[in-house]
Amino acid sequence: MTTMFRYEPVPRDTGMEEALAARTADAAWFIARQYGFGEFRGEDAASPVSVSIAQETHRLDRWRSGLDADAEWQPYDPATMVLEALVEREPVEGPDARLVTAGALRWRRALAAAGLLALLPAFARVCPFDAEGPLAPTGLSAAVRGRLPDPVALVPWLVRLAERDETAAKEFDAAATDAARDALAGAATAWLSWWQARVPVVEQAEASVPPKAWNAHRLEYAFEVSASSLPGLELRAEEYHGGHLDWWAVDAPDTPLPVDGTAVKREGRRIIPTPAVYGGMPVSRFWEMEDARIDFGSVDASPADLGRLMLVAFATVYNSDWFCIPLPLVVGSLSRVVDCTITDVFGDQTPLFHATADDGIRWNLYGLGDSAYESRGTPDLSTPPSPWMYRPASLPGGLEGPAVESVVLLPDEQANLAWAVEETVADRAGERIDRHERWTTAVPPRPAPEPGAAPRYLVATEVPAHWYPLVPQVLADMESIRFRLVGLVRDEASPQSALGRLLGETDWLFEEEVPRSGIRVERARQFTRWQDGAPHSWITRRKVSGFGGGSSGLRFDVLDED
Repeated sequence: MTTMFRYEPVPRDTGMEEALAARTADAAWFIARQYGFGEFRGEDAASPVSVSIAQETHRLDRWRSGLDADAEWQPYDPATMVLEALVEREPVEGPDARLVTAGALRWRRALAAAGLLALLPAFARVCPFDAEGPLAPTGLSAAVRGRLPDPVALVPWLVRLAERDETAAKEFDAAATDAARDALAGAATAWLSWWQARVPVVEQAEASVPPKAWNAHRLEYAFEVSASSLPGLELRAEEYHGGHLDWWAVDAPDTPLPVDGTAVKREGRRIIPTPAVYGGMPVSRFWEMEDARIDFGSVDASPADLGRLMLVAFATVYNSDWFCIPLPLVVGSLSRVVDCTITDVFGDQTPLFHATADDGIRWNLYGLGDSAYESRGTPDLSTPPSPWMYRPASLPGGLEGPAVESVVLLPDEQANLAWAVEETVADRAGERIDRHERWTTAVPPRPAPEPGAAPRYLVATEVPAHWYPLVPQVLADMESIRFRLVGLVRDEASPQSALGRLLGETDWLFEEEVPRSGIRVERARQFTRWQDGAPHSWITRRKVSGFGGGSSGLRFDVLDED
């Protein structure tokens, strides 16, 4: 037989005061705790209770391309315009593929509604789609277009049919009766009204014209934005890679400008500063534990590692000396603080100035650096940062489709060349063409070698049709080079020049734009709604890092034994 015992405390008091008192006889622990909370500092200082701020604000209202110093300023309204769309939108060269297909289908429905659907083959014969060339649609798109007329070629004919031109009606076998001509004229008039309301105005007559701000020799955007009320100060973006346009994409010069009193506004509300808080900082409450995810006491630093020692000292000793205050900024504006006055608990007022005013600091994490003082990303710390703050009207979340065109630039160590590889391009119907898949499909299979046959001598091996060499070219100074895009002489079925817009808009690139890691440039459709509810759609270009080098398989003086 087993007997079990359990000991339970029997409290004499029903309250919890004794437990919460945390009684201890370790006086040294209390002294250490008070020292850690800074109770023995005895500093003759006061705490801030309110802040008065005055700032100069200028609303941005114009932009222009950064490629031409003499370019004209274009209007920009942050309330109704999307800056990304203005910068990235490609020039209109005519109706896009989707509008063309919609127009062809609408004419088919118009003929069916008029009882003249039997005339559709005649219209498709007189106004056919272009079905030749490497960008000709295939599959379902080609089948649909083969049965419909091209709206671009259809417009002049429908203009004549709307005027009841008998010669044009005979061309489409529609001159049999007056009723048929009248029905065809009514359908043509209604279709032309629909088409002219939707077809865009052609901005350029040439083909493959890049966006105004697109630097085809660096594959990135360059533009400027400014406020007409602040002459002499332009925000410049010289290396905008596309995607998300925020304050860090632009630079501002440090040119000192006088304060414009008409643009200064003092904050009317009472601003109360709050202590700065960060993870792992010591807390001042007795029962509160520090964040265990960040332990500054475990930082391993040698006596000579001043950077880490100063970081630990700042985080553990001076954490209570920093305060934060909100700074309201107008969306789509450029602002600077012209007055910041602190009122402490004793009623004294202390003006604060920019950190670079007296201490000689030449670096600022959130400042707008000037690209004119930089050399492709290498800052000049002898130049003070700009006092201006840019509050952009950033693009909210939108819809972005898959890349309609993708190009990869990569080095080839084996061939001692750099290559521009067209991965995908868009055909005339707007569908993606996988150039590698099309090349492998078009290459005929090699016959099996005969037994005992001698190996073949090849001057050079075959390069895929979508790989275009970037040949280095020495400039006149004999110290720098650039990459020139050239074509390769291949068979008649392989195009010698690039098919897409990205490579078709440039003939050379700067050497530093093709690093060892390579780069990828894509074109994709983007759609969003702005703050006023208006829809905006355009084709954006984005430049991202690549995946290293590659091999085209190009070799010289080869004995082929296969």
